[in-house]
Amino acid sequence: MRRFVVLAHKVPTSGEFSLNDLPGTGGRVDVLCRAVGAALFISHGMRTDTEITLLVQNAVQIRISGDRVKRLNPDERSTAAILQLALRGAGAEEVETTPGVVASQSSLSQVLDRLYQLESHPVVLHEQGVPVDEYALPADSAFILSDHEDFSNEDEASLADVPRVSLGPTALHTSQCITIAHHLLDRDERDASDDLVLCHKVWEEPKAQLIAGLLEDFGIPTNLLSHGVTSLYPGMVDGLGEVRIMVRPRDLEKARAIIGDYFGQPVDE
Repeated sequence: MRRFVVLAHKVPTSGEFSLNDLPGTGGRVDVLCRAVGAALFISHGMRTDTEITLLVQNAVQIRISGDRVKRLNPDERSTAAILQLALRGAGAEEVETTPGVVASQSSLSQVLDRLYQLESHPVVLHEQGVPVDEYALPADSAFILSDHEDFSNEDEASLADVPRVSLGPTALHTSQCITIAHHLLDRDERDASDDLVLCHKVWEEPKAQLIAGLLEDFGIPTNLLSHGVTSLYPGMVDGLGEVRIMVRPRDLEKARAIIGDYFGQPVDE
């Protein structure tokens, strides 16, 4: 299950705002509406493997499950109406205010405790985090983002032990970050299901390891397939001592270019 947690700092916890003026009277509740849309909607459907939690002023949480939510539409006004009902109905205990939407009084610490109990992996999305290309995102990641405001000092204290990952140095909208996070996880799922393809083959195990290490330095995972035991047949070139360097389909062109620059034209036949 993919999860997103958006911290809202200005939205009234009472739910008292005008649906005709979401940015003004709603403390930028329009940002939350766009975040919900980015998290759950796909073309002609819903992401049933995704849940988004909106934590309003570290006091009220609204949790929306893609596999259960009903009557959620792409327009911001109708989404804001659903959030308004949730805010007005939130109490000490969780209550389902509309199908698939649960509200209750809560804090960031409690939200984090629930994520850990579900064996999810919280990750803070922040411009100053580790570059995402250098961080292996678990399939059950829980991405924590702020709204249009920076994380507060209270937020920072609660999130001190949570890894920070950056999608780049440019500050993006919350909904844009959610879309990119989905893309990265979608890509990882495709990579896991795709068969590896042959990029290059050599007849020396040390050289294969050298090339594999070079590709890893460029962020390209590799798998080495050996045919025969090269230490027993150091001079064989009929396939017994062959080592095949396998990569993901999307990395093939880049990997072959790198090998060409450092070692000469790759051999794949």
